[in-house]
Amino acid sequence: MTVLDRPVQAPESAGAVRAVLALARVEARRLLLHPMVAIALAGYLLWPLWSGSWRDTHQVLQEVDRESQLGPLLVGLAGLLAANSAVLRSLRHGTEAHFGVLVMPPWRRTVAHALSVLPLTLVVAAAVAGMFAWEATRPGAVGHASGFELATGPLMVLFFGVLGVLLGRLVPSMFAGATAVVAILAVTFVFAVLPDGVRWLVPLVADEGAAPLPSDLVGRPARWHALYLVGLTVLAGAVAALASGGRTAAVRATALGALGVTVAGTVMQVTGPSAALVEARERATRDPASVQECLRRGTTTYCAFPEFVPWVDEWRVVVDGVRSLAGEPAASRGLVVRQRVNALDGPSGGGPSGIVEELPPGPRGEVTVSTVWGDEGRLGLAVSVARGMVVDDENHGVYCDARGVLMMWMAVNGAPGGRAAFARTQTSTLWSPLLEIRLRDRENAVVRALLERPAAEVARQVKASWAELVRPDASTDRVAALLGVTAPAETAADREWRCA
Repeated sequence: MTVLDRPVQAPESAGAVRAVLALARVEARRLLLHPMVAIALAGYLLWPLWSGSWRDTHQVLQEVDRESQLGPLLVGLAGLLAANSAVLRSLRHGTEAHFGVLVMPPWRRTVAHALSVLPLTLVVAAAVAGMFAWEATRPGAVGHASGFELATGPLMVLFFGVLGVLLGRLVPSMFAGATAVVAILAVTFVFAVLPDGVRWLVPLVADEGAAPLPSDLVGRPARWHALYLVGLTVLAGAVAALASGGRTAAVRATALGALGVTVAGTVMQVTGPSAALVEARERATRDPASVQECLRRGTTTYCAFPEFVPWVDEWRVVVDGVRSLAGEPAASRGLVVRQRVNALDGPSGGGPSGIVEELPPGPRGEVTVSTVWGDEGRLGLAVSVARGMVVDDENHGVYCDARGVLMMWMAVNGAPGGRAAFARTQTSTLWSPLLEIRLRDRENAVVRALLERPAAEVARQVKASWAELVRPDASTDRVAALLGVTAPAETAADREWRCA
């Protein structure tokens, strides 16, 4: 019997494992250096610097953990294409037949390709951890993050990479990977508008655009979604091995176990919020006073959800700034600043920039502050307080008189940086967390004329004429005359507004 006639002996188990790991290391290096992966990683890591988001302060950590998933989604899709390309390399180069003389069977090579995605996953996990640590140590950061939310991004990268391997074994064409990427993006955005249970079947559920909720009201099934992704990943790898001829007992058992985990994760994440969570959301929305902590500072009482209490001292700066511009008796009147959210639909409810939608106005003597802070939050709170000082009413309306001019001027001057922010825009609308102050062009022109004068001088005139300025019958011409500016004539466009 010649050497060529002797049957090839399968390597020992330990040797087979070493061979698989050695091939996985080689493929992992190629995967990390693949142009699409390198570009996606660079974009993911450099985006905060380019966008300037690294300057953001007062982050809500239960929002940060969820926002950490979009970048890994793009890296994962690049990993899918790269892993799919690696599996099909031998077909493209016409060397597939030569692998038949190797001791390592095709299914072990498939396992090695699946394992090659792990280093990319670890790189993304390190990036997620680093970015979160940066945000958590920024000034004013509040809230509590979920480790399962933070793990979702790296798990997506792993799943997409293994999915690329599976597609390479099932459909020997590069078009399959590209089609899968398009399908994933389309399904992700289509499912985003579907009911809660169904949309959790896609890897990424963003819940973008809503104002932050207290962490105990978020209610996202992050732990079950993470389990779901783990099950899908292992199942995809096991099916890829089976498709490559690895019909061993271990591979079959792995596939069955992964299927069970996937089903369990699916069922648990689509069941919806518990009755206790629904009740807690209802209470926080309809009766926030029952779950808030209140601190008294001077004549103002600040009530916030416990996680947001550290922001009270910064709220006080804005409130005191607006109060200092009001006349008596409003300047010394008791006031409650209450934080409000719309938690009825979970993180998908509410509106962007901290605007609390679908909530009735607060009672007299209260003004609303949202769960968003920063430049927009400061100006929004200033609008709330100015309206509380002037009309003590959070009902929506357009004020085509002295009150509208006075509220806008007080808000812009009372918020730190408000004058500069207002000067950079040509808007006649300022948003508060619950409502807006809208001015016609005529009143807006008066406000801008007042901003060109020294704030201290205008403030003295406002206090001296306060009683007349806040009367419902005080006209725009009257406020302009009292404060030393000229009001333009009313135009046809001005007369079309429905005034309060």
